[in-house]
Amino acid sequence: MPGSILKAIFPVIAYLCIGYIAKRTKKFDPSNSGILIGYVLNISIPCMIVLDMTRQDMFKNLSKYAEFFGGYLLVSAIVFAIAYSYARIVKRQNLLIGSYFSAAASYSNTCMIALPILAIMLPVGGATYGVIGVIVLIIGLQTTSIIYEYTSEDNSKLDVRKILVSIGKAMKANYFIAMVLGLILSFLGFQFPSILSTSLNAVGITTAPVALFAIGAQLNFTLFKNHIRIVSECTFFKLFLMPVLAWIICDLVKLPPAPSVAVILCSAVPTAKCQYAVARSHDVYVEETESIVAGTTILSMVTMAVVIAMLAREYPTLVT
Repeated sequence: MPGSILKAIFPVIAYLCIGYIAKRTKKFDPSNSGILIGYVLNISIPCMIVLDMTRQDMFKNLSKYAEFFGGYLLVSAIVFAIAYSYARIVKRQNLLIGSYFSAAASYSNTCMIALPILAIMLPVGGATYGVIGVIVLIIGLQTTSIIYEYTSEDNSKLDVRKILVSIGKAMKANYFIAMVLGLILSFLGFQFPSILSTSLNAVGITTAPVALFAIGAQLNFTLFKNHIRIVSECTFFKLFLMPVLAWIICDLVKLPPAPSVAVILCSAVPTAKCQYAVARSHDVYVEETESIVAGTTILSMVTMAVVIAMLAREYPTLVT
């Protein structure tokens, strides 16, 4: 048992630490992290997703993915609502700022952290759970944008066109196209020839080390010191309350093992960097969100290790 737990935890921590050490020793320029992230988003993750979906009977497993989607969306919505209530009642924040605080407290970095880790923990199906988790994140980001449009002084009403353009842009992402392609190929029973499957797999398995290395190289231990209280509050919601609530809900509704692992893991990863991009584009809660992303990412190296260890103990035959 200890060996399997160590096997599940070690790669995640190692990739992050190697990235950080490479930055600190000036062996890697963190400004180049964007190139690595671009490779992951546009090449390695799409290869992983298409291959993962064609390796399984998606029609047979569709119910599991629907259960994961519903469970993870429910957990995210509940934590958002709790954090929003805290922001309005305790922190006395208005609708807009309270929503951005709640988003930072409940939106997970599913694409760059959860998806690669799930691919390690669940060799078959992990990438699919990850990309569905990204869809939940997109729903959250669109919710934040809608609230911004609703509260904007420059608009007397919601700008539906902007929202639709934003959704369309998200659907044009390579990982989303790969999911649709993989779904079609799986339903058709298509299997890649061995030589092509091996090549796609060789590219896909680089996702975790490259993505986590890039995240590690961007870690900044001084960034969140200016907003220590806000980071502490969001850390409680994001890294403690959310995975605990996810575990309780999965038990209550008796979710199957694989969807349960995916829901809990997606709930345990740090705040989505995409939310910082949204905050910056809207010029709302920018510095605070950047600090929250940095703080939860750094602290998640400890909390994720605990969560992964508990998952490996609870599901020893599933978590590899």
